[in-house]
Amino acid sequence: MNIEIANRLVELRRAHGYSQEELAGRLGVSRQAISKWERAESSLDTDNLIALARLYGISLDGLLLHTPAGGAAAQAAPEPEPEAETAPDRDTEAEEVFAAASAWDAAEKAERKARKKEWKKWKERLLWLLTLVLMVALPNLTSALGLQEVYALIVTMVYLLTGFLLDNWHPGWMLFLTIPLYYSFLYLR
Repeated sequence: MNIEIANRLVELRRAHGYSQEELAGRLGVSRQAISKWERAESSLDTDNLIALARLYGISLDGLLLHTPAGGAAAQAAPEPEPEAETAPDRDTEAEEVFAAASAWDAAEKAERKARKKEWKKWKERLLWLLTLVLMVALPNLTSALGLQEVYALIVTMVYLLTGFLLDNWHPGWMLFLTIPLYYSFLYLR
């Protein structure tokens, strides 16, 4: 926004006898927003421009263009919009936007559900594979090496099983901290 428009906003506000707080209350914005507009630090959006023009009883040209006092642009009243005609249009437009957003959300939710279902199938398959490996390998290893030497393998299998079954990956890694404790306790005896 340029400084001329900002100065015009200050002039119009003062001419109508509004403080920044009063104008902010009428427009439904913060006093800081009014201050930023009047210092040309930020620009008004279209809705606020229209609301200001209606509040001051001038056209958008009269609001944005600096014309001499009594000029045609400043004095031109905005065309009255019948409320009965604009309200259904706005409601219809809002309903269309809401319906589109709802459809988008539903599609995203269905896609997430499908991805979650597919991941669950993979987790189940991997769990069966790990169980099979555990059933085949663990008895052979324990008979050949003894239970003390297989503790790390058992901890790894428990970690993987709790991770896949309970989705407990993060705190589950702390199981690996028990391996050095187990062996230090075992060899201290």
